[in-house]
Amino acid sequence: MFFKDLYERYGWAGLYVFMVIAASLLFFTLAGLSYFVFFVWKRARFVPDYRPNGPELRRSVLYAFYSLLGNGLLMLPIEIGIITGRSKIYFSFREHGWFYTLCSILLVLVITETLIYWIHRGLHLRFFYRTLHVKHHQFRIPTPIAGVAFHPLDSFAQAFPHHLCAYLFPLHVWVYHASVTLVTLWAVLIHDRINWVPYGFVNNTGCHTAHHWFNKYNYGQFFSLWDRICGTYRDPRTLPPQFFASMPGRRLPA
Repeated sequence: MFFKDLYERYGWAGLYVFMVIAASLLFFTLAGLSYFVFFVWKRARFVPDYRPNGPELRRSVLYAFYSLLGNGLLMLPIEIGIITGRSKIYFSFREHGWFYTLCSILLVLVITETLIYWIHRGLHLRFFYRTLHVKHHQFRIPTPIAGVAFHPLDSFAQAFPHHLCAYLFPLHVWVYHASVTLVTLWAVLIHDRINWVPYGFVNNTGCHTAHHWFNKYNYGQFFSLWDRICGTYRDPRTLPPQFFASMPGRRLPA
């Protein structure tokens, strides 16, 4: 295992540096490409109402890097626990079989969807919002660069359920890493104002754009199930045109 070899050779400091560099490369590559394509090169087609704000962009880059640094530190004990065998991570599909692996993916979705909804909703309580979550909501008009622009405690709290699963039940290492990576990818996708997945049961870009404007709706992770159950769902199709998230390949009306 690469992480184990890295930890044995360079200790926790080497592991931390690698985690921050890897997370930064992943996020800034995805977010940078998304911003360049949709907010610069093809802006007239996808987000014609967007006007670049230099200070806000620099602030979002700074907060994103701050978040990645803090998350790396907060994740360090979790990764060391996995490396030293304290978690329930396993490394061969033969240990539990493919059917169990598929069931574990569904279990991860159920647990994370539930916990992240309530954690995110809790972050909108006055104390936590003013102390932590407002850092992200200062970016009222979403851009991909703001995808992980959080206070580190805020972003870690919302990612924690994915790490928790590694300690609750047997989980293949690639399922664990895929779920953590998908969270980063999704953070970019729901902030780029391009509605890649238009279905109503998905907490898509339109839903999250509405969340940035109104704060009290659409707290879900990938799906809108808990928002619908708890009455916090706001259908983005009912909002005025300025909240519109465009569809890929479709030219916006003039």
